[in-house]
Amino acid sequence: MAASAMHSESNSAAPDATLNDLRLFLAGTSSYESKIRSSDVAQAAIRLLKTLPVAREAVLEYMHSLFDDAVSRHIARLDSEEPGGAEERESAVEEVQRVLSGFIEANVGAWAPIVSSWSLELLGQLTRKYADRRMHYSSSLPEALQLWMACPATRALVELSTQCLSALIDSSPEQCVDALLETSVQHSPHFDWVVAHIGSCFPDTVIRRVLACGLRDFIGEDEPEVGAERKVPKLASVVGILGHLVGQHAADIRRALVALMQESFAQANPTREQLATIPFLLQLASMSDHLLAAVVSEFTKVLSADTLNKLSTLTAQWESAKIPGTRDLLSLTVVLIVQTGSADLRFLGQILDIAAGESEFSAQLVPAVPHAAGVLLDGVLLETQQRVFAGGGAEVPLLSALEARLGEVCGWLETRSGPRTMWLWNALALLCAHRPEKTALAVLARLLAGRALIYQVEVVHVNCLTHTISHLMAELRSGRVDSPTRLVENLRKLAAGGASSPVGVRVSETVCRFAEVLAEQMQRSPEPAYADAVAELLCTAVRPESLGPTALVRVASAAVAYLFAVVCSPHYGASRKHYVLITNFRAPIKVYRTLCTVNQHHTRANMRQQKKLSRKRTSMFNNNTKILKSSNRNVVLLCENQKFASSINFPQSHSSIVRVGVIGSGLRSEAPPPSLAEEEVALNRQLLLEALTACCALPWRNDRPAPGRTSPVPAMKIVALLLVEMVSSDVMFNGLPWPDEDFLKVTIERDLRIQATFEEHPHGAAADSPPPLLASTRAPAAGDVAGSAAAPGLDGLGDLLPLLSPPRGVLPARGRPALFCRPGAPRASSGATSARPAGGGDLRYMERLRAILINNIHVCGPLFQRFFSKRQSGQNCPRGVTSQFCLVL
Repeated sequence: MAASAMHSESNSAAPDATLNDLRLFLAGTSSYESKIRSSDVAQAAIRLLKTLPVAREAVLEYMHSLFDDAVSRHIARLDSEEPGGAEERESAVEEVQRVLSGFIEANVGAWAPIVSSWSLELLGQLTRKYADRRMHYSSSLPEALQLWMACPATRALVELSTQCLSALIDSSPEQCVDALLETSVQHSPHFDWVVAHIGSCFPDTVIRRVLACGLRDFIGEDEPEVGAERKVPKLASVVGILGHLVGQHAADIRRALVALMQESFAQANPTREQLATIPFLLQLASMSDHLLAAVVSEFTKVLSADTLNKLSTLTAQWESAKIPGTRDLLSLTVVLIVQTGSADLRFLGQILDIAAGESEFSAQLVPAVPHAAGVLLDGVLLETQQRVFAGGGAEVPLLSALEARLGEVCGWLETRSGPRTMWLWNALALLCAHRPEKTALAVLARLLAGRALIYQVEVVHVNCLTHTISHLMAELRSGRVDSPTRLVENLRKLAAGGASSPVGVRVSETVCRFAEVLAEQMQRSPEPAYADAVAELLCTAVRPESLGPTALVRVASAAVAYLFAVVCSPHYGASRKHYVLITNFRAPIKVYRTLCTVNQHHTRANMRQQKKLSRKRTSMFNNNTKILKSSNRNVVLLCENQKFASSINFPQSHSSIVRVGVIGSGLRSEAPPPSLAEEEVALNRQLLLEALTACCALPWRNDRPAPGRTSPVPAMKIVALLLVEMVSSDVMFNGLPWPDEDFLKVTIERDLRIQATFEEHPHGAAADSPPPLLASTRAPAAGDVAGSAAAPGLDGLGDLLPLLSPPRGVLPARGRPALFCRPGAPRASSGATSARPAGGGDLRYMERLRAILINNIHVCGPLFQRFFSKRQSGQNCPRGVTSQFCLVL
């Protein structure tokens, strides 16, 4: 009984509570009742949502004012920058969100459409109402999104809308998105941030529906029956929404664009919306750089012969269907191509190929397509020119893209020709004129052979050519040039114009200042083709009369090194070496002739410093190489060590054995150079003679005789003196008499070097064939006797030489110049003879001969009396010579 009584009381209490809440809600929402607190009204409205379904619309309408008041207080707090004061309203908003979210989870089909439409409509009204106030804080869609999501009321509404759409997206996605976009159309552009935020949750569906909505709005702009509220352009909203989604959903946007373009080209009889797809996309691209990059990149993927042919027929259909913007479509396309700074250049390259007839599907195109591409390119060039010379220094994105891909553009110029090349040349000229001189330097550095480009660039940058060459020489010296051979060839072509070309004159003057850099490159380069190109450039551009002594010496040094590098180059096989040497040797020959246009003393001073007679180089001319002795293989290391360790080792003494060479064979000898064929040696000799002849001959420059020299005699004298100086430098500056004997003691090292030089050269083998040389050696002695020029005591030297061995015969022959050059000796220039010294020759110069005769008395006995007097013949040894010395000799 008690339980049933309590249950009946609770059932009767529920209607009473609902009735009280309804009375409180009606009283609180009435204008004449102002004593009821708003928080109590809000709580009563929330309870009515749960208990009284018929009051649902009235309660939701009241919620408008509740959320409106919360948003107003939030923005007022932002204006005053004072925190607090809205906790009561925020708690009520949170409670409403919690209750509505519970309704959606409990019954999706009944509550989700109701809450979705209510929350979207309320969001649209609030954003439109407070748009002017919030613009103080935001100026773009991301900033607006950040501001509204910071407000608890609007954030609650957005979360409710997202929950409803996520619950209905599987069953009716088009209906959900259409409701979202319809609200966006009514409250655009203030509602764009809601679409952008919700679209990030459902990107694929939202992007496709946004594009379709924007396309319908685009083709409806010219319809007069459309209301004034619908005539507001919605493209800005579409661009804003897609621009917000492009950061994280760029791939979805590209797929939607491709699908839209393919659908427009696939239909044989397209609808008006399908006809307007391309103009619509171009209009979108003109309003956003991100969409422009997406449209351009995706259009290159769907580009084909069928697409282009279909596109060429759409122009007439656009005009007949009255598609908006058809008349200005060409100008819009030109502007968009000029604006393609962030996209790649594949689209531009395809247009160039189509216009030039070099595309992969050019054979399948109708004639109107290449013509339209040419007109489009001309418009792009004209638009770029107007922007460049309009002043103000505004950036041109197309030129910035060309500058960023300068290597690719230069590759186009090198591999293609025709209209494409001319267009690129003009575009690069505009790039150089628009950008700073640094960019012009980079362009000219890659395309230095273009005279027309140089003339156009120098209209803006006067000294650009000189600065470019200076920059390139610095890069060349540091090794940062990708193709140095091509650079040098371009410089040579520019300098070859000579005095008839102003560009050639300036190039020659600038290159001449960097002759030392080019000489270093020619000397150190391991590539024969590059060294040949540098040598040709030096012959063409360098003026020796304008070079200083240091530069001239370095250029001559590099030329000499380059000559022998060509001869000694191991890069060529025996079969091709004859042709290659003859071809490559022209470059150093030209360098020699060019350098000989000035005073040859500078070149002579440099050639004197060259080690042209080293073993490596002289082997190319069949020098007398020494044969290595075969090493003794039966050497016992213990025996060899005992030879060095036979002495006593004292404490604290060094007892280690240091060996240098081969054990048992002495010092290690150098390996002989490889033997050469006779025809190769003959060729090397001929080329060396040609080089010497080039130094003596009259110089030529650019295949013409160089002015300033009319006789080759001075050059021949310099070469002859140089050859003598290379043998013995002391002879060159001491006149006819040889140096004094005391002075010769100081020059023993020089004499040894001269002796080694002669031994290493072909004439050093003369000692192996004494019969023919004996006659040539006796001839001067016989001539001295016939001309009464022989010194006393040496008149029988010719009879003595056949009795002595070659090493013994050299000794008295060396004394002959010494006797001849003594004071009072006969002179060949005057023909006078001096008085003979008393008692025969001066024994100071006869002691060596006396020692030789006494040591070989069994052979030279009959001739002893002819060289010495009777008073001296009885002496066993000459005066000042000990008996031991005689026995040794």
